[in-house]
Amino acid sequence: MPTLTSQTNSTFLRHYVEEYAKAITKNYRDYHFDRLNRNILMDKHSEYAQMQLDELNNGTANLMKFEIREGRSYYKIVQCEYDERRGEYRDSSVHSFVGKVEKNLGNVYKPASWSAPHTKHVRFSFCDERQLQILLNSRNLDWAGGYLYLR
Repeated sequence: MPTLTSQTNSTFLRHYVEEYAKAITKNYRDYHFDRLNRNILMDKHSEYAQMQLDELNNGTANLMKFEIREGRSYYKIVQCEYDERRGEYRDSSVHSFVGKVEKNLGNVYKPASWSAPHTKHVRFSFCDERQLQILLNSRNLDWAGGYLYLR
């Protein structure tokens, strides 16, 4: 896979970042589904869990999701939660940042704050084919961001 340095590759990066956000969202959905099933099996709040599971299965559940906010230098992956009172999704916290300018193109960073990544250590890179496959597979991710910590 060629390195992401041209405008064409920036377009591919945007596509990969969108797929990355979808994979994190799927990871959360799978996690939530498993937790509900476990609660039903253990008879913990099983009526509520069954109602939630039904909403998940029929597509009416307002689950947390992850979306992209585009800045000058980074794509910000934002956790969005549904606000029942307002009836809309609202930004909650930053999950990760992905570099979009040539000096950090495709690099994935853990957030340092709402507006800035922790750039001391690159956590993953979309330019590395093996790491790209990891980032696009929901089973390799953790909606809470645990995979972004150094080991």
